[in-house]
Amino acid sequence: MTDKRPNPQAEEPRSKPEIIPPDDAHVTRRMRIDTDTGRIYVAKISPLGTILMVLIVGFLTALMLVLLLGALLVWLPVVVLIVTAALVVGLLRNYFQRGA
Repeated sequence: MTDKRPNPQAEEPRSKPEIIPPDDAHVTRRMRIDTDTGRIYVAKISPLGTILMVLIVGFLTALMLVLLLGALLVWLPVVVLIVTAALVVGLLRNYFQRGA
């Protein structure tokens, strides 16, 4: 026996989505989600908003760069010290092995 279930038909949506043109007067100037009707309103960003967004992204990028360079500048002397110590230990080992 095979378990064949009938394919349920796709349920028709209760209402069709409403497409609101951007020049409609009753659309608010900011983003708003109306959960009762399922509408999402998105406003255009003003030139001042665009400038502020670019400045904030630039500031965050510069901050990340400073943090990464700071980490590099902290670890660079540590790596140089470890490499130098390894070279000195290798040279001293060769020196004492030849003398013995």
